[in-house]
Amino acid sequence: MLIEALHINVRFVGEVMSALASEPRTYEQLLAVAREEYDLPWDTTGPVHNRTAWLSVAGMVDLFNGHLHLTDAGRSVLARLVLGRPEPDEADMTKRLTPAVGAIADLIDSLDEAKLRARADGANLYIPGTSANGGSLDALHMLTEAAIPSIKDADFIHFVQANFPKAQTAATARTAREALKALGLIQRTSSTTWSATPGAVAWTESGETLDLARTVHASIAFFGEILGELDGADRLTTGALAERSAQYLPNRQKAVSRSAVNTRLNLLEACGLVSRLSQTVYRTTPLGLAFKDSLPCLSPEDAISRPSTDSYANHDPGSRPDTAQPAVAPGEEIAAELNSAARDSPNHKRLEKAAVAALGYLGLPGEHVGGNGRPDGRVRFGIGAYSPVLAVEAKASAVGRVVDQSLFGLPEHRAQIGAQVTLLIGPGFERRMLREADDDPAIAVIETELLAEIVRRQEHTPLTLGQLAPLVDPSLRATQRRDALLGYWQAQETRSQLEYTLVDILNAEAEDPFEEGGWLDLTSIRRELRTRGYRVGEDEVEEALAFLAWGRIDVVQRSDRGYRCTASVHTAGLRIRALGRQWSTASAHHHQVISGDPR
Repeated sequence: MLIEALHINVRFVGEVMSALASEPRTYEQLLAVAREEYDLPWDTTGPVHNRTAWLSVAGMVDLFNGHLHLTDAGRSVLARLVLGRPEPDEADMTKRLTPAVGAIADLIDSLDEAKLRARADGANLYIPGTSANGGSLDALHMLTEAAIPSIKDADFIHFVQANFPKAQTAATARTAREALKALGLIQRTSSTTWSATPGAVAWTESGETLDLARTVHASIAFFGEILGELDGADRLTTGALAERSAQYLPNRQKAVSRSAVNTRLNLLEACGLVSRLSQTVYRTTPLGLAFKDSLPCLSPEDAISRPSTDSYANHDPGSRPDTAQPAVAPGEEIAAELNSAARDSPNHKRLEKAAVAALGYLGLPGEHVGGNGRPDGRVRFGIGAYSPVLAVEAKASAVGRVVDQSLFGLPEHRAQIGAQVTLLIGPGFERRMLREADDDPAIAVIETELLAEIVRRQEHTPLTLGQLAPLVDPSLRATQRRDALLGYWQAQETRSQLEYTLVDILNAEAEDPFEEGGWLDLTSIRRELRTRGYRVGEDEVEEALAFLAWGRIDVVQRSDRGYRCTASVHTAGLRIRALGRQWSTASAHHHQVISGDPR
């Protein structure tokens, strides 16, 4: 039978029927069952809608009175199904936490708050070999043993090249060496030699993966701390973890890349401390929870409670650094208010104002209107007095889904303010209402969760008005908007990762004593990029290098010999971040001049 075949091959099909066997449920209640009982990393009800639609067509479930009900036919089929739940981690539950001893115990005992805050960022952790099936652990073990008792620079490079096919260039081999240094496994013992650290020697002798994890935790920020992040109620994706990492880098103010987070997660998984739920979602294992509790870790509050150079730069010149308090990003406040107001149905004006404020933050200036027979707000899409006007209609719902709301008066509301399109904003809409609004060529349905996400992302991956066009395009259905915007966000993230990698490659070349001047031609740069997993065209690489060579950044120099870096990776990051602060200072100065404030 079709449903039985679906149940065998697709997760949470028969399980939906099982959940409905006890009582009728809403889509949101089924989503909660999927997340809490089956560890499915779903953030929206979309997957639940898909599965219940299949079951509805097959006559297994029926939807009425706002709830899904299991039919008699469904109960008959359910009796033949074998249901599956996530198996408990029996091995982890019985496995005892091996205590740290010797040099590694001393290393962990020495970790006070100052040392935790002084750990390396671990922003570029390239480990040769494969991440699957313990390949990364084998690679680290082999490279560490090569440095016992010591190894010369050139010999180490040759050793990496001889044992790892994907690390054939000297620059890639040096990157692997620098990764081992960042992970606390090797250290310089002279200008030409390296040796394994005491902790690394202890790990190779014990063969205990937890000793490796302890050594790495003592060396790089946001390693053991990830275990705590994954232990929360929400299933954080690797992208969300990358954003959270900034809270553990107190003096940097910049999150590590998703690639750097993935490297950490691969190591934690190889050590049995996390398990993978999907391509981008992990959870902490019972062993991982016990391991986390055995470590001194930095909390986000500890990380942001100390002033940094960046945070001090955002305060008045006369303020004292030790009294400066970190400010919550405006976008975060607006997004939080938007999501909260979306559920505050008794106070409908709250969401109306929050929606207009969110759109204004995205570059759509406007005002709250409100009142019977009038739109809730009006905004302009574009720059200039003659840019198109959009009507805003905001609907709150305490249960998370707007029902029994008429769309009858919306054309009249648009006519009052000269708008051609209505932005219908709410936390979600009942299926009939959503279909009616999506089918209307003058209505663009926007869920508050998506609008809040765009506002939050505007801090790090801001979109232009042209890129925001899918948000207000009435020809798109509500479910299509996020996918239409996702490419713009990913392009910015990919571009920044490319720029960082280019600076890192050129810095590594400059460190090579056999390569005078540190010059690399475009072909060599692209070859090195490929060894690091980047498949980008020549034009894209040249464009990124031109940006880094631009006078306002000026960290890359170009000549007939190729390209070379004129600044470290750290300095390059400072110069790029400084552009935003300089604009903020210029904006403040402009407003002072306009207002006549002598300051």
